[in-house]
Amino acid sequence: MRPAAKGFTLIELMMVVAIIGILASVAIPNFQKYQARAKASELKEMVSAIFRSEEAFKNRDVSGQYYTTNLGLVPTGCVPGTDRHAWSSTDLAAAMKIDWVVEGRTYGCYHVVAPAPAIHFTTWAESDIDGDGFFNCIYLFKASLDTSGTPSVTAAGLPARCDLMPVPFPTNGPWGVPLQVLDILL
Repeated sequence: MRPAAKGFTLIELMMVVAIIGILASVAIPNFQKYQARAKASELKEMVSAIFRSEEAFKNRDVSGQYYTTNLGLVPTGCVPGTDRHAWSSTDLAAAMKIDWVVEGRTYGCYHVVAPAPAIHFTTWAESDIDGDGFFNCIYLFKASLDTSGTPSVTAAGLPARCDLMPVPFPTNGPWGVPLQVLDILL
């Protein structure tokens, strides 16, 4: 009498490998997209942090205006790409002028602009997290309102644009909300 065979057949093992391959082919691209979105969320959070810092500066400043010495591009010499950017002590000191605290390296290149008089405020961030050559751009424009409640946008207070965007940011609102100009991560 022959003992009963135990174990799996070659066909059963090949079916398991095929199923794992199909699951991996679906899961890996979704995981990569999830990672890119998580990295891109840094931009929206940092733009919001800049806005809160500028608003706090405006509320405690005697003149009631935003910080007029523009931070420009921080970190200095930043080029949007797939790597994190280091912040020098000079960049960190510039950010601290508006009480904006940056910890560690960042994926985005950040711009902060407030014209003189600093009644308007624009900040934007750019990155190319997925390395496809299309920049992700998040911006926030805060217009001041005149006595009738309409936005007072003077020539000096017009918002800026992302470096590779052909048109300026819209000035018709919503104001004080981070908006994504180019959504390349969908």
